[in-house]
Amino acid sequence: VAYRHSSARRVALERAAILYLPLQQLVCIAFASKRHTSHCNQQSHTAAAIKASTSMMRHALLLLGATQAFVLPVQSKPSRVALNVATAPIEGMRPGTSGLRKRTKVWETTEHYVENFAQSIVEGWREVGGFPAAGAGTMVVGGDGRYFNKEAIQTFLKVLAGNGVKTIVVPVHGVVSTPGASALVRRNKADGAILMTASHNPGGPDADFGVKFNTGPDGAPAKEFLTEAVYEKSTTISSYNMVEGTVDISTVGTYTLGDSTVQVIDALDDYVAQLEECFDFDKLRNFIKKKPALLFDAMHGAAGPAALRVMCQELGVPKSQLYRCDPRPDFGGCHPDPNLKWASELVRRASLNEDGSPGDSLGEALALGVAFDGDGDRNMIVGHRFFASPSDSLAVLAAQASSIKWFKDRGGLAACARSMPTSRALDRVAEKQDIECYETPTGWKFFGNLMELKQPFLCGEESFGTGADHVREKDGLWAALAWLSVLADNEGMSVGDVVKQHWKEYGRDLYCRHDYEEVASEGAQAMMAHLGTMVGSDDLPDPDLESVSSFSYVDPLDSSSTENQGMILAFRGGGRCVFRLSGTGSAGATVRVYIERPLTNPSDADLDLVASEALEALADKGKAVARL
Repeated sequence: VAYRHSSARRVALERAAILYLPLQQLVCIAFASKRHTSHCNQQSHTAAAIKASTSMMRHALLLLGATQAFVLPVQSKPSRVALNVATAPIEGMRPGTSGLRKRTKVWETTEHYVENFAQSIVEGWREVGGFPAAGAGTMVVGGDGRYFNKEAIQTFLKVLAGNGVKTIVVPVHGVVSTPGASALVRRNKADGAILMTASHNPGGPDADFGVKFNTGPDGAPAKEFLTEAVYEKSTTISSYNMVEGTVDISTVGTYTLGDSTVQVIDALDDYVAQLEECFDFDKLRNFIKKKPALLFDAMHGAAGPAALRVMCQELGVPKSQLYRCDPRPDFGGCHPDPNLKWASELVRRASLNEDGSPGDSLGEALALGVAFDGDGDRNMIVGHRFFASPSDSLAVLAAQASSIKWFKDRGGLAACARSMPTSRALDRVAEKQDIECYETPTGWKFFGNLMELKQPFLCGEESFGTGADHVREKDGLWAALAWLSVLADNEGMSVGDVVKQHWKEYGRDLYCRHDYEEVASEGAQAMMAHLGTMVGSDDLPDPDLESVSSFSYVDPLDSSSTENQGMILAFRGGGRCVFRLSGTGSAGATVRVYIERPLTNPSDADLDLVASEALEALADKGKAVARL
């Protein structure tokens, strides 16, 4: 009865998608609906009542399985001590798949920029439901420690306090990894998190800065309906609410800001507790006692403190085996992207060349090397003279799921997923082990709903992202511990040994990615439009090209659809080239080209092929078709 009044704003549950929900979530919705009906019976059927019922039911449906998230939608009411400051809209505040990213100078020097975006988050979020009412709720505010992190956090604290958020939780020094923030929201049943991060992008006054936000109590990245609501508010904003004052976020303690309470905490406790539920720490301690050669590179990002705590204090890894674990505003002058180019010292210590091919052996054979990115959600896995691509790493963890406590204790892996550009190595594992496998657009938010359908759940992206349903973000430290667990159960085997054994059983997917960064947007769009003219055509420019298609996705939980997520060029023999425009940069366009060719029954010689070299001919074919 309540739902029939609701436009439900981009949420397409009308088509009986609710039948896919687990029983516990149906019970939750029924509970919310009963409360909602009772509330409606106490109101006259005015326009205001219908608007209230719309937002109430929408919120109950969107934050499934979370009765504690059921709150009445409210207007943006300021704190009793807040100032109301006049402002005007600023163009270009539409968040992408990972929040709003711009050059740091835009945030730092544009008057009202941070305040406008903060107020837009509050008002847009409150309009769709889920943001705490004035005088209530808990929000987490932190960041990856990059340049302008502390200043932006102080501004967000003032605006949140000015809008009446009761409790604001801040990690000490304002530093928390993205998966750590998700764990903090989930374990404390917070209403959400706002994070200052541009992920793997460089930091500094001439580099990048960003803000993303996660819903609560699930700790998941904001979905498109929410980011669009925030953007809409940014186009009409006329004022923002804020209080005066600052908070010492360098010291653990409880502070008052306006009418709000600010709790500065050690955020590592909740994150470490979550990881302890995922892994057998006793098994890992015993493995570490055998003194394997390890190296963990946090690239001066937010994963550093957590890596020191878990690896050194909890598991006994020597501190000498951890590298660049002190967060720095400019990431030590490095680009905090965990790949073969930027994690150069780790690559050298693994006796690898810059392209990932085996190099001359240097010193002790590295059993496992892992690099993390700026906000700690990405990972790169290497071993002695071996680079494990993210696609292969994901497939191996699926095949070896019994080595991971999170999966083993819950009856084994129930389902898995990969982004469309990720290689299809995971698909063959899922088929052989008879588990469901989903293919999604790029963006971790697309995995969130799937995690509600099937648990335990494993997912990953070719862009060095791996994770499970323990949090709702990809998790670099989780991936490192997962690989330690696999090696502990395969004693005497290196990373390369494990992956090559996997290829013999499941086949190998030769795979690589070529990036073209900060190119002219007009040219990139023209290239994609050119490929679009070939969709469904039989008249294709290469005799080995079988089809060209545009990837689209329908979410199995809420039936929402996502279009134009990349152009797939399928070649004879199972090879493919995928062309996609990325939205994770702060300027221009980034063209990504993904090249893949399967070897279903690889020979011993095939196991030693360097993927980038073996795929050169296919890459040239694809680029010629695209007129890159």
